[in-house]
This record gives sequence, structure tokens and C-alpha cells, in this order.
Amino acid sequence: MDSTKRISVAVIYNFPGEDEYEALRKKVQTGEVVSPTGDIKDLERISTVQEEIDALVKGLQKEGFDSRSVNIEDRFDRLLKSLTAPRPDVVFNLVEFFNNNPLYEDRVAALYDLLQIPYTGAPPMTLAICQRKGLTKQILKAFRIPTPRYKLVKQKTVPKLTGLRYPLIIKPAWEDASAGVTERAVVEDRSQLENRVRLILAEYKQPVLVEEFIDGRELGVAVMGNKNPRVLPIEEMDFSDLPPDHRAIVTYESKWNPLSDVFHMGKLVCPAKLPRSIQQRVKKIALHTYQVMGCRDYARIDMRLDKNDNLFVLEVNPNPDLTEGVAFMASAAAAGIPFSEALRMIVEEALKRASPPTAKSAPTKVDAPLEV
Repeated sequence: MDSTKRISVAVIYNFPGEDEYEALRKKVQTGEVVSPTGDIKDLERISTVQEEIDALVKGLQKEGFDSRSVNIEDRFDRLLKSLTAPRPDVVFNLVEFFNNNPLYEDRVAALYDLLQIPYTGAPPMTLAICQRKGLTKQILKAFRIPTPRYKLVKQKTVPKLTGLRYPLIIKPAWEDASAGVTERAVVEDRSQLENRVRLILAEYKQPVLVEEFIDGRELGVAVMGNKNPRVLPIEEMDFSDLPPDHRAIVTYESKWNPLSDVFHMGKLVCPAKLPRSIQQRVKKIALHTYQVMGCRDYARIDMRLDKNDNLFVLEVNPNPDLTEGVAFMASAAAAGIPFSEALRMIVEEALKRASPPTAKSAPTKVDAPLEV
């Protein structure tokens, strides 16, 4: 374990500006805002970005790594310095955008490659492809991985959407984390469709993904590893507490706005209660998707299961959120992998790519294989 302490891990992230959750917490403490649930603790327990980063750094330290965090704050000089002064043995890559542009995410990973510093997560090509929903879906279709039928719309005049059936769901084609998805994202007719497309084009200035809405169960499938990737227990977002008039979808409000009623209504169920036969199909599709898209170390595949038990891949999320107890890490916990151990396993995969191989060893603890 002593040798492990010599392995330096730079946890690099990009967060310019003020943390909205930190500002919200201050307003809660002064009584300026009230939780929609009436319980102030529902707002106080929401982690800030810094708290989440600190938890990750401490988790790595618990596993024996010499870890530190660096917020590059949209500054290339800070990014370069974090990689050279001092040079880390491995980067834990948490950068999702640069200069407020998510399409630059892959460029940051490419810099690590140029400097020959191993880093966690997906390579540049995978990050670039998965950031572009239309391109991702083309690849899924080419490999016969089920995904909802779709069209990309790039102009205000919406063409005839031959082959698509209502209801449809409308999303920005280059965003993630449910950006641009509201209760009105699902449309029932041509008029609603045109209004929504115009709104997305004007607000996000990028192509619009129009796809068939799959009415059914929302599943999240976490995958870990490379040579023999494993599927962790499947999670499901339970929408049963939502108001009857609210679509069973994950909106930006329900995911990120604690002052919204729906933020407190969705429940994460892990492992999801699914028949064994469906679980096997979910895992098979998730593994195929993970490998086809070039995911690495860890990823999360979003799926829908319709009322006829047909499965559809909605999105592929390389480098997903690693907040303890949430999403990916909830699946890891259900598999019996504590938070810090999951972090260690991800770093170990990155260290295998060190060139030339690092003389320093990763932790030697051996975990039981995960069930597929």
C-alpha cells in the first residue's frame, strides 16, 4: 500500500462562476427560500460542486492515492499547469466542457493524450460522438441496437417527418444532462412540434433531435471495465409520485432544480424490479452499446422499456456523474462496491494505459467479479 501512495491523481474539473446550490443553501439558511416539500433539510442536503469534488478526492485518498483537485475555471493556462507542475501519474477527468462549449469536451481529453498522461474515462472520439445525439443514433442503428426512430431538424421550417409517429419528444441534439427537456418536450401534433423546434433552435442554436417518445419505464444501466466489462445492477427512475398530468420523463427541472415540485418526486430504484429475461436483454444490449460506442472504464446507458417489453437505447453517457449514492454510484453500491473502491477500480483501468507503464503499482486488493 506504501507504493500506492506514490501514485498521484489529479482530479481535474471545470467550474467557472458561482455554484447555484451553494447560493441556494445560503438563501435557505437566511429564510429567503422555502423547500416545496416544507422540509428545509430537503434543500440543505443537496451537495455543492465543491463538496462532490472533495468527496471524490477523499475517496481516492482512502484508497491510498495521492490525490488533489484542480478547477481549471475555463482557463487553458490552469489546465496546462495542472498537467505539468507537477505532472500527475493519472488524471481523473471530470471536464465536461470548455469555454462554455460542451463540444470542446473531447479536446481536453486529447490534450491528455498529447502529453501521454493516462486519464480516466472515454477517449476523445467517443466523447465527440456521444455528444452528438444524431451521430450516436446512426451508429446504434448500424449495429442493430434498438433506438427510437428519429429525425434531425436544422431549420425553422420543419420538413415532413415521414415514418415517425406521435407522440414525439424534442431535444437539443448536442446537449446532455436533460438540458432543453421540459414537460412540453413531448408533443402530440404538428403545431406543438413546430413551436418546440423553433424554441430549441432559437435558444440552443444547434440541430434539434425529434424522436418517437417511448411511453414506458426509464432504466439506467451502469457498465464498468474494459477487457471484460461488467454490467452493474440496473436502476429505474420511478415516476409514480409525479402528478397525473406530468409526463413520465426526466426533465431538467426534475433533475437539477430543488425549488421545483417535481425535483422531489422521482425515486431511484436500484436494483430495478424486472423479470430475469428482461434483465438479461438489458445487460446484453448495454454491453453491446458500451463496446460499439468505444466507452472506456465506466459509462451509463439510458434505456426505455415500452409496454410491450421492447427495449430502446436513448442515450450513451461516457464519464457519467459519480456523486456518491446517485445514478452510477447507486448501481455500484447495489453491486457491493463501496464508493471509494469504485473510484479505485476506475483509476486502475486508466493506469493500465500508462505509456511507458508506470513503475508504481495500483492497490492490490482484488474484488469479487461482478455479476453480468
